[in-house]
Amino acid sequence: MRATNTGRYLILATALLAMPAGAATIQLSNIGGVTAGTDVYKGFQAAASFWASVLTDNVTINLNVGYSALGTGILGSTSSSLTSQSTAAVLAKLRADGTSTLDATAIANLPTLTSAGGLSVITNGYANTTTKTGVNVATKVYDTDNSANNTSLALTTANAKALGFTGFTGADASITFSSNFAFDFAPADGIASGKYDFVGIATHEIGHALGFISGVDTYDYYGGKGPGASTAVNLNNYSIGSTLDLFRFSKDPTNLVPGTTPVLDWSVAGTPYFSVNKGVTQLALGTGTGMFSTGAYNGNSRQASHWVDNKYTTVGSCQTPSVARGIMDPTAGKCELMAVTALDLAAFDVIGWNIATGARDSGTVQFTSTQIATYTGAVFNAAAVPEPASWAMLIAGFGLIGAAQRRRRAVAG
Repeated sequence: MRATNTGRYLILATALLAMPAGAATIQLSNIGGVTAGTDVYKGFQAAASFWASVLTDNVTINLNVGYSALGTGILGSTSSSLTSQSTAAVLAKLRADGTSTLDATAIANLPTLTSAGGLSVITNGYANTTTKTGVNVATKVYDTDNSANNTSLALTTANAKALGFTGFTGADASITFSSNFAFDFAPADGIASGKYDFVGIATHEIGHALGFISGVDTYDYYGGKGPGASTAVNLNNYSIGSTLDLFRFSKDPTNLVPGTTPVLDWSVAGTPYFSVNKGVTQLALGTGTGMFSTGAYNGNSRQASHWVDNKYTTVGSCQTPSVARGIMDPTAGKCELMAVTALDLAAFDVIGWNIATGARDSGTVQFTSTQIATYTGAVFNAAAVPEPASWAMLIAGFGLIGAAQRRRRAVAG
């Protein structure tokens, strides 16, 4: 996730909405370290209540939440349960679900499928071109072969619920915060020197569970410098792309595809951007420009399941970002008061969530952690929800299912 340091100053923004008549329910279950009444508990509760107030879909999302030591530089980590659905079914659900002006544009520009129900998309090439196994991040292919990675998508179960898919049990995600860091749990007066915005980071991590993910992270993991680079796996046999990846385009700088039309691009690195009109224009709302990160191992050193990272200036014990793109930026700076922006909400809108009137169709909408912290009505379960499946690749139906892990990092310095 990203962060923007504003020191002790508050960002003026549109007031939070009244709780809509229709709203999502987010249930939180303590899996360790999140005791009722503690600051950690209240921080998770505030972030969950914010999303429940903004999302009007009548669904229940189950989240496990914890607070314990994590790896070096990792502020928070989210492991989301995934479900594999046919691309054709996802597109049909998106067409039936649209309610906003932005939805109308996105629906009118959804990709055209092949007769077999497959996407045409740029991916990375193969380590072994004969068997099509492994990932070669130095090459790209225009994939139109109607295999599983074309004809199916990997959705978080929370996103799938918003689209109307059913039959899911257990936790939709598990979110853990690192107890190794100093957090500010009360953002009403800004974020204290040397501390991180807990409410903002919790809002980010829940955003991953809601569907802000990218299958480009899978290509990144299995290619080049990725931990799985030596694995001889044929990713054509798996569901790779997410709902959000339906809006991930590039200008095809290597001219892999004939013509000059922008193309869906799920390859690592490059300059991918968020577009709701088939790549003709990059969506830019307010101060946010819809550029995506490109890979933790072989791209720009940030997971592709984020906006492109900010550059930070360090002053004393605080870090100030260059541009406040949105809550789904991959890093957080000390003293940074984070905010959900119109760009963030646009992404959730087009992947199938219905956004409350007043929080959509405007580039000036922004909710800072100060405002998010005023919403404290989340439901907290006494009993824990089962953990989502472990991070693994399992062949079932269309391909890859299981869980995907996303992390928000602290800015170094």
